[in-house]
Amino acid sequence: MFHQAMFQQHAAHNIFHAHHASALLQQSKDILCRTNSSTNAALPSQGEPHGRAQTGPDFLGALPLACVELPTSGYSGKDYSTLTCSDQAQEVGGGATGAQQLQLQRLQSAAEAPLHVTGHVVAPAATLQLASQDWTQPGPQPHPVPCVAGQVVAPPAHALALRVPPQCVPELAGTQAAWPHHQHQPVEPLQVQQQERMHPAQARAEAEARVLLAEALCTTGNVDLAILHYQMAMWMQPYMPAPYLGLGACFAKKGDAASAHRFYGEALQLQPACAIGWRGMGLLYAAGAEHKMALLCFQEALVHAPNCLESLGGMAQALKGLHRRDDAAQCYLAMLQLNPRCARTHAALAGLRMEMGQLDAAVACYKEALHLDPGFAAVYNDLGNALRGLGRYSEAVDCYAACLQLHYQTVPSRTNMQHLLFTTAVTYNNLASVLKLQNRHDQAVACYEHVTRLQPESADGFGNLGNAYKDSAQQEQAIAAYQRALTLRPDYPAALANLVHSLQCVCDWRERDAVFARLKLDIARQLAQGMPSAVQPFHAMAYPLDAGLVLQLTMMHARHVQMSADALGVGPLIHPPRAPLGGRRLRVGYCSSDIGNHPLSHLMGSVWGMHDRERLEIFVFALSPPDGSPWRQRAERETEHFMDVSALSVPQLAHQIQALGIQILVDLNGYTKGARMELFALRPAPIQVSYMGFPATTGASFIDYLVTDRVVAPPHLKHCYSENLVYMPNCYFVNDYKQSHKEVLDEASLPTRAEFGLPEDKLVFSCSNQLYKFDPETMETWCNILRRVPDSVLWLLRFPPFGEPRVKKEAAARGVAPERIIFTDVAPKEVHVRRSGLADVFLDTPLCNAHTTGCDTLWAGCPVVTLPLERMASRVCASLCTAAGFGPQMVVNSQKEYEERAVALGTNPEMLANLRRDLREARTSCELFNTRGWVEDFDRVFLTMWDIYVQEGAPRDFEIPPRTSQTASSIRSASNSTF
Repeated sequence: MFHQAMFQQHAAHNIFHAHHASALLQQSKDILCRTNSSTNAALPSQGEPHGRAQTGPDFLGALPLACVELPTSGYSGKDYSTLTCSDQAQEVGGGATGAQQLQLQRLQSAAEAPLHVTGHVVAPAATLQLASQDWTQPGPQPHPVPCVAGQVVAPPAHALALRVPPQCVPELAGTQAAWPHHQHQPVEPLQVQQQERMHPAQARAEAEARVLLAEALCTTGNVDLAILHYQMAMWMQPYMPAPYLGLGACFAKKGDAASAHRFYGEALQLQPACAIGWRGMGLLYAAGAEHKMALLCFQEALVHAPNCLESLGGMAQALKGLHRRDDAAQCYLAMLQLNPRCARTHAALAGLRMEMGQLDAAVACYKEALHLDPGFAAVYNDLGNALRGLGRYSEAVDCYAACLQLHYQTVPSRTNMQHLLFTTAVTYNNLASVLKLQNRHDQAVACYEHVTRLQPESADGFGNLGNAYKDSAQQEQAIAAYQRALTLRPDYPAALANLVHSLQCVCDWRERDAVFARLKLDIARQLAQGMPSAVQPFHAMAYPLDAGLVLQLTMMHARHVQMSADALGVGPLIHPPRAPLGGRRLRVGYCSSDIGNHPLSHLMGSVWGMHDRERLEIFVFALSPPDGSPWRQRAERETEHFMDVSALSVPQLAHQIQALGIQILVDLNGYTKGARMELFALRPAPIQVSYMGFPATTGASFIDYLVTDRVVAPPHLKHCYSENLVYMPNCYFVNDYKQSHKEVLDEASLPTRAEFGLPEDKLVFSCSNQLYKFDPETMETWCNILRRVPDSVLWLLRFPPFGEPRVKKEAAARGVAPERIIFTDVAPKEVHVRRSGLADVFLDTPLCNAHTTGCDTLWAGCPVVTLPLERMASRVCASLCTAAGFGPQMVVNSQKEYEERAVALGTNPEMLANLRRDLREARTSCELFNTRGWVEDFDRVFLTMWDIYVQEGAPRDFEIPPRTSQTASSIRSASNSTF
């Protein structure tokens, strides 16, 4: 009877535990069903479920969401503008319902103002809803990574004693118990009692059920509760690997890599052939950027599970981290052999193709991913990035708009709110960057404003918004945006650099000394870190910086251009033979994004067709599409070989230049908008030259020569340049006024002062340089001149208009009535040149001179006063005046002499009249405006460069002697020689 009673009691006990395990299984199924329905209900799916595509396995890693822009940017032109994860809203801890509501308000706020882009309405039509349950998002924490012996990844056997609140476990109510984590730990009396009344089979069943329940809880984000159930399963079945694997996954999800390592190690000690354990270890090492260890772990996992997609994907990620991209691609291709309908794998392969510079292949992979899963929002974003890289901007806009539509159709929940806010902001950011490239600045501003609504604490968002405001000529708004960015992140060099430039543009000098002191510290710090400065080389030309610091800044930019070019994977290009011409023509190519309505084309309008075609074969590679202007049409018509290469990538263009056998390649951009310096870093030609577009050193080892003259770059200032210098016999700065603006010579056809609001009875000093070239010291000198020449006014250009009130305020503070400062609007080129002669004396800006404007002024017959300093941009006007034949009369050596010369011309009518008469008479005969003679000299430059290359190999400084009657015949003989 006793034994029968005991049997019945034991059977009843087993039935109870069987029902308990069954209930746990059903509970886990219910949780998973709710999770799947909430994840997949938002969007239709084809092929792989959309929920998996959005939140899929970690082995694929984060797909690239933000486009990366080269320093044109600077990023920007960086602009070159990308959001970073570090600036997103911080993750929220327990009880985050209020934070969720704030995030939802941001998303709804961004959605309230629909944004129309090319027919797309990218704001939502439906109201967003949020799940109401509580949730937590613990952020990642720093952690130590345990040491390993050889390739044994598991740590020494020991357990982590974690206290479990008794009230969380019905069986332990009213007790305090420490749950052991290793089979060798002593068993507490309570555990003995429970083991005695639980049959081993039922204990295993309940342990398995708790593992399933814990998996479901972990999937739904209840990680802490999942840990509890894994612990209980581990106590019930201490030799079962599954609880240890689950705990490893949970602690990895919580960001506690040290604990995750311990539990994965315990699992591998129990079952060394456990592929899941090795894969978990691999993911931990990958998260810590220990790619070699990660690769070993994934390889071991594949030994035990050869066709495991997750392990193959992890191996691909590790290989990418080791820069073995070809091997990583093979892993993804192997995954597609196993599962060709996996959209995420196609997307991951596409991202790898992007990194390898294979943009066409990337586009094909992204499109295949979308074919399999049309609701894969992230792929639309990334496809837009690839199309943007190919210059297919309209298609990129369509992709970004589709991505935003999908984002706004997604119902925010406790698991995806943070991710949804971030990815929506990133997509708006990328869309804005393409709209900027299309010169659709107002729409770009609207997109960046959406970014700041979605991420109001993002310093990068406000920095990019400031850039967009600046591009759309809204300088005041740009300044406010940059200041907000610096408030959010005081150590933000890009925002500070752009703020300084915007303040320069509107002549806001209130804190100029302090701002430039801070800027110099930023430059020095970034250079010391081996980083390119946030200050663009083009902007540095007008800043009061030491020439040595500017050279270092520029050289660092060039170094990173070289790194970007190397990453394209083009490899060495084959150059034409290093041999005498032997009667063949020298092949010279010009590269520029400014062939059109741009000052460079205004100046070089006749050059393309004036080259000696018997000796030179000229190619022009236009990096920008046609603008329909007469300057573009003339270049297309008069150049021997004109090629629109705006649609070609840098590698494609480099190969084309190589195929054409170009022997000398001329860069007409430098570090200016639209430049492709990476092209020159690839070395498609044996001789590479910087000319005209960038009046400063490029700091680049891949630029052999800089074309200058002895005034603009005298030998004693050679330390300012990294290139070998070519000295033209006269002014290096070419122009086309004798051919393009002959009407200015007819004084009867010139406008009157009254047409531009200028007084007829006063002496007019003028400066039509842009306002960013002004500085307080020059303003002080100008005001001194105006006070000493009472019947005079200062005529300035309203460029930009926001600077006008500040300039007048600065004048008033220096004792000059604001009405004596007269501003005029920007005018078309032909009008501006003709009206430039209305002024009596042009006052140049020393830090950065009048270059094209100087030519305008001298051709119009107006004398100039200029003060050359040290760097090239500050000496161009002195070169112009010297080539015109008036160096002694117009070029001074100090601010004091500058003031005295201007006052002398303003108070001595006879001196001024004689100088104006002499200048007007010299226009048609001086070397400055002798375009044909300049081209003959430039032809000699090219031929000499090739001769040096053939005879000596390495480039060197040289000077072109003045032309003589024998020059042409001697050059022709040299071009036919065979040495």
